[in-house]
Amino acid sequence: MTSKLLLSKWSRNFKLYLPFVFIVTLLAGIIFSKFSISMAADSRLDPRTQPKFINSLPSPARIDATKGGHFDVDMGETKQWLGLYSSPGADGIYGTDDDARLNTKVWGYGLKGQKAVTYPGSTFVARKDVPIEVLWDNKLPKTGHIFPVDKSIITKSVENALQKELVPTVTHVHGGHTEWTSDGYSEAWFTQDFSQTGTSWLKKNYSYANDNRRAATLWYHDHILSNNRLSLYAGLAGFYLLRDNNEINLINRNILPSGNHEKELIIQDRDFTAKGQLYYPPGSNYPNTSYPSVVPNFYGDFILVNGMAWPKLAVEPRKYRLRLANGSNSRFYNLNFNDSKEKFYEIGTEQGLLEKPVVLENLVLAPGERADVIVDFTGDSGKEFIIRNFDDKADSELTGQIMKIVVDQPLSNVPNATVDTNESDGLTTRLLPDKIIPPAQTGLTRQLVLFENKDEFGRKLLEQGTLADGSLRYDEPTTEKPKLGTTEVWELYNTTQEPHPIHLHLVSFLILNRQNFAGSAVPIIKDPRKTKLFLQNAGLIGNPEPPPLYEKGWKDTVVVNPGEVVRIIATFDKPGNYLWHCHILEHEDFDMMRRFQVVATP
Repeated sequence: MTSKLLLSKWSRNFKLYLPFVFIVTLLAGIIFSKFSISMAADSRLDPRTQPKFINSLPSPARIDATKGGHFDVDMGETKQWLGLYSSPGADGIYGTDDDARLNTKVWGYGLKGQKAVTYPGSTFVARKDVPIEVLWDNKLPKTGHIFPVDKSIITKSVENALQKELVPTVTHVHGGHTEWTSDGYSEAWFTQDFSQTGTSWLKKNYSYANDNRRAATLWYHDHILSNNRLSLYAGLAGFYLLRDNNEINLINRNILPSGNHEKELIIQDRDFTAKGQLYYPPGSNYPNTSYPSVVPNFYGDFILVNGMAWPKLAVEPRKYRLRLANGSNSRFYNLNFNDSKEKFYEIGTEQGLLEKPVVLENLVLAPGERADVIVDFTGDSGKEFIIRNFDDKADSELTGQIMKIVVDQPLSNVPNATVDTNESDGLTTRLLPDKIIPPAQTGLTRQLVLFENKDEFGRKLLEQGTLADGSLRYDEPTTEKPKLGTTEVWELYNTTQEPHPIHLHLVSFLILNRQNFAGSAVPIIKDPRKTKLFLQNAGLIGNPEPPPLYEKGWKDTVVVNPGEVVRIIATFDKPGNYLWHCHILEHEDFDMMRRFQVVATP
């Protein structure tokens, strides 16, 4: 065949397939364009390009609820500056007027009528036994969630709401001694305008009796079933401080710092896109799984305190009271000062004051835990201190640094608090009128187990269960039904390879002891959905160890370490449906949460 004939045939075929080639090229361009946009959107802001300790620590506004009343609180979306920059401007120096700032879209809470919601939300200050009512009003945009949602772990009703670009939410006051219909039960969710609601939703206005045992450092946050990690990450969190007569007396007698010398600090880790928007990983490396997919844990490279990246706090040379909360999804914090002479004097756990201060060089906070501490800068005028973090995932230059405290403010005429920080005399300040004594057990001892399993895609599946029934999913029948008014002992066995902060709704509890055990989680029953695990051959090792002094206060969240059983005692004194779960949010969402029901007749 001559070259002229070949050329003629090729020309005819090319004309024949030209439309097809054009369509394929167009589609490829669209796909590549979308892929490029997606890749660009996911390009990350490098934390090493961001300055530290130049922006002041924000102080959340406070809502005075000490006299009771009704409060309308909006959940909404806003643009907020979190201390991020795209450049230092023409002068090349951060912290000057020509800096190019990056604003971030966040979700937050705010009193109705407030100019904008904030992240974190305003701090409620309530008083023991003075009830309040709150309408948590979902005013989020009707544009769906701002993060990719794993449809394989949410309920059909939640998926249906999200498909209509609605956003289900429900607020839980963490540590509240709350009736179950106001507790933020995960299935009591509601969307904008209450147009769709979960199966356990009963009312719009939530009632808080504020009848905890004593003054406490509580916090509030979203608690939507299987999507909590995303909504809290978006910014839905704030403090809820409960005062009682004893604490007010300590403040009035100038034993405890107050006013400008009492600060609440919520510590969280985050990641951001190059444009300063919150970034949460959309998937995992498991083959054949849904996409987006839940991830086993999340660790961000930026540290935020009260919504500001690596802030600084200017203080006077005096004692300060810090109300600390770990609001991170997965990260534990092991806090200390860069100067070994500066220490934490813990005066309270999550559910109230200790009998007297406890000195700590290192303060460990798991997700969901809080600590009430005194730091003493008396005589430190002109000094600077960095609160550092030594958790096992920390980068010493990034997540290993939390914030700077600069002692550069003149001493005001307010007298320095008298709470004892002199270790030589044994820290003698009495913070409570009575000793903390465990209540008498009147109910059952329950043996509960934490398991690590795999789902049908091979993803890590964290579960709770019992010694008798093995591993259980969230939606399996309730096995814990304490009788109303009884005091039970719960034994929590951890068969997994990582620690879990276990939170019980409704109750405050005391840690009785910790003890190591030997045994293994063995697969016994296999079904199409999953493998069922049982703890077998469990044998206790050594003697039970009482909690250290800093854990001897009333709590609502306890860390259970691998190969350890922790025994706690609690009184179940309000009827209804409640939850107990791991407060690592990725675990809670999949599937380390179970119901318990307080019943009149077991």
